[in-house]
Amino acid sequence: MPSLYTFSRSDSEILQELLRVFSSGRGTAREQWTLQAEVMVEPVGWDALWKLSKDFCKKFEVRFPCIACVTVTSVDFEALSACVEVLSVQHETVSLPETVEDIPLIELWPTMKQKEQCINAATTAEFIDLLRFYYNEIWMPWDDQDDKILLPNTIEDRMKLWSELHNGSIPHCVARSITLLRSSAIHAHDKLKELDSSLCEMDITDEDDSLLPPNYISLCAEMNARLDGLMSKWTLYENPLIREQYLAKARNKYQKNKSKKHVVALWQGGSPLEFSEISKFLVSRLADDCTLTVMTSADDALSLEPEEVVVCSDNYEIPEMPLSQVSICSFNGSTLRASGVRSCLLSLSAACSVRALALSAARVGTVLAARAGSLRLRACALSDPSETDQSNFAQGIVAMAGANIYVEDCTFDNFYSGIVVHKGAQVELHNCKITRCGVGVQMFSGAKVTLNGTVITQCVEQCIRCEVDRDSGARTEVDGLQIIGNCTIGSGDLQKEILIVHQDDIQ
Repeated sequence: MPSLYTFSRSDSEILQELLRVFSSGRGTAREQWTLQAEVMVEPVGWDALWKLSKDFCKKFEVRFPCIACVTVTSVDFEALSACVEVLSVQHETVSLPETVEDIPLIELWPTMKQKEQCINAATTAEFIDLLRFYYNEIWMPWDDQDDKILLPNTIEDRMKLWSELHNGSIPHCVARSITLLRSSAIHAHDKLKELDSSLCEMDITDEDDSLLPPNYISLCAEMNARLDGLMSKWTLYENPLIREQYLAKARNKYQKNKSKKHVVALWQGGSPLEFSEISKFLVSRLADDCTLTVMTSADDALSLEPEEVVVCSDNYEIPEMPLSQVSICSFNGSTLRASGVRSCLLSLSAACSVRALALSAARVGTVLAARAGSLRLRACALSDPSETDQSNFAQGIVAMAGANIYVEDCTFDNFYSGIVVHKGAQVELHNCKITRCGVGVQMFSGAKVTLNGTVITQCVEQCIRCEVDRDSGARTEVDGLQIIGNCTIGSGDLQKEILIVHQDDIQ
């Protein structure tokens, strides 16, 4: 790949640069970014890598992730977006339109080598990197409301909160609540944008509101009310003085309960006979020194930071919150689904285990995202219930750098990608089955994958796809991939069933 500009800045340096952007204290967040962009960003002619978002990948029906080499033909400073000419794509089999409009600047990475010598790519890259941090990490949907003026002290409060979330000074239970609150606000905002977009496509004027889509008005009212409520809650966490009061209470609660293992049984209610069976199951598997709580709300249960969660009802909707050091299992087989549209069903790190559960990809792009740490998945069925045959780009497991996953007796069905293993991650599959996927296993250079007693079958594109660095040369084998002889990989001819893609330089 072409060399890109990289920036290593401390939290205090990021804060100072953000304060320069918002020093005027006038206008919405986008208006203040626009003023800076007009000064810092080259208006035309610069080369960049475009890392397509999932939305663009869906639009052009290409595999995510996808990277293209582009030249920017114009910049819309007010929208913080660009129009580009596509020069080439990472993989030869992928095709994109020659020109693409309305690409957010934060999806573009200016390259160090530019065809036009007069281009100030370094300043452009530095601005976009700061813009990307703001929108990915601390932006809130109400920042761009017409009557909202984003002040420098708000930026200071947000950066302090962000730093505390990432340095471990905020207890996990509170950090989860804050993360969930921000995700919920962004989801409500995105839903409103979808509703507005659908209205524009129908070209409905104020005079013919009888032609509005079903439930349009009620959905808009519901999302606006939700957004207002979330904004009120957010200000309690954003204000450092009020936040400290919450933290003090959370720490006291943790100190009282840390001496005992806390187990939560999730049960939505049922017959006395069913409760009796559940009780026998819990008594048989829990030690006497445990603290057991029976709850109906998964949101409330997970916010207690239990060491173990036992799902006792047939179906449960799980809220969006990062989980660590928790074991999740079922009483008699249960299905977990997302409580709303979001990126992943379970986001796990640091010594988690999941056992005897059906995990549904309904309303999510990824079933299980493994961030880091040692994770175990046993006797689980991961599936995409849609009938569109991978067209929704759902993924089973995504293993990020630092994740070490052991998967045993599990099935993966009807995913765009069954398992994705990034550089620095390790995945070991024992007695698993991956079927009806676009790609069964997708791995990158620096990843380790071991297949033992595993079957991969009926994959539309490839059973195993390996993306190796350009320095790897014309290899026919992949470092890090180990397939034990008791596996069945497609037809059995590994030369055909394993595709090695070399990520050559994009010119």
